[in-house]
Amino acid sequence: MKLKYLLYLLLALPLMCSCNNEDDIEEIFVSGTWNVGNFYNGGTWSKYDNDGARPKYTKEEDIKALNFMTVNFLEDGTLQGKINTGNFTGKWSANADGRTVSITQLVYNGNPTGKGKELIEALKKAAYYKGDRNYLKLAPEDKKSYVQLGHYSK
Repeated sequence: MKLKYLLYLLLALPLMCSCNNEDDIEEIFVSGTWNVGNFYNGGTWSKYDNDGARPKYTKEEDIKALNFMTVNFLEDGTLQGKINTGNFTGKWSANADGRTVSITQLVYNGNPTGKGKELIEALKKAAYYKGDRNYLKLAPEDKKSYVQLGHYSK
């Protein structure tokens, strides 16, 4: 009888030790170059998909301009990226327990305007994240809007 319980325990062990990529900060953030997908308003943050969120930009030329902007989260807690008018750097940290994120010490060359300025502001205000190694959403404290990043080909 003890052998039977031991067998069940051994079979259940991989299930108990499996990794949930939604909570693996390294897997999510440090997965390569992130391109800006769009800025969204509305929707229900607690849902996994966009669930009613409305994209701010819908014209093809606007989407291409967004996709040009990038963010790289590095393992050492720094980040770097490019916007329409130059480059930026900063520091980041995330906590899987509350899915919180903090982006600080953003420094950029040039004078961000338009969509670049919008990205810088979204990064400064980011307080929550959700996603996986394919996409990443960053929302401010009120969770009524977010910027979505993805690994989009150019």
